Amino acid sequence: MERVSDWLAVFLQDGKARGLSPKTLTFYREGVMAMVRTIEDKPVDRITTADLRLFLSRSHQAGRSGGGVLAHYRAVRVFLRWLVREEVIWDDPTRRLRPPKAPPPDLPVIREGEARRLLLAAEMGRYPLRDKALVLLLWDTAARAGEILELRLGDIRPEGVRVKRKGGAYQVLPISPATRRALWAYLRNERPQVDHDFAFVSEKGWPLCYNTFRQLLRRLFRNAGLVYKPSHAFRRGAAVAMVKNGMNPFALQTMMGHKSNLMTAHYVRLAEKDLREIHSKFSPVRGLFKGD
Repeated sequence: MERVSDWLAVFLQDGKARGLSPKTLTFYREGVMAMVRTIEDKPVDRITTADLRLFLSRSHQAGRSGGGVLAHYRAVRVFLRWLVREEVIWDDPTRRLRPPKAPPPDLPVIREGEARRLLLAAEMGRYPLRDKALVLLLWDTAARAGEILELRLGDIRPEGVRVKRKGGAYQVLPISPATRRALWAYLRNERPQVDHDFAFVSEKGWPLCYNTFRQLLRRLFRNAGLVYKPSHAFRRGAAVAMVKNGMNPFALQTMMGHKSNLMTAHYVRLAEKDLREIHSKFSPVRGLFKGD
């Protein structure tokens, strides 16, 4: 067993054992198989830096976006570094390779005014207490939607909510008094009696799955008169709001569950961009030069 495809199967099995999500495993599989289609399914100890440069070059030539090429590079790098740790190969060919550059994506972000309108729309819906609690939790914690939907009754605590992060680790996220009141109002007055302990429940009494939640979110946006944005826009918007309200980057990194500060820095840059735009409109110097 020497070829890339053979070791990829072992790598993915190891990822399952470590609790990686199916989405993450698919990300790795697609990236490594894209490399195989370029350099062929050769023995892993024969992969060279030149092979990887060819792979990245062909990806650009095929019209793949800068972000897409970077994503494949990251997947391949994780796979090759795993091979080194497993002592299957002795040298990581990505070590001598500069990562491809990609422009920062212009990702959708929920703004404070939009969050307020979504909250009003939630209060007018068929299940106002549940929907209000969901909106407030997403905005208050900057958690991923999947982390909120997986909450069990035992995860709701006086000090906050306990979410399961990527990789399987648990973390208690603090929540504001308003969010706590909304959550308990839903649990006491609107959540039906069901034979499971998931906190958020669908109309039929099943645990609220992501597809149903996405439909719910689309309805809220429509009723609020807003253009739809995916649930992750709450996470970005909440992070930006926290930075603008004075939260330091290290606390934000902990709140977001990031293992490195690279992703956290992205939210800090978004907040700084907002401040630059606000300053350009309200700078006191503008009054000195009204023609400018």
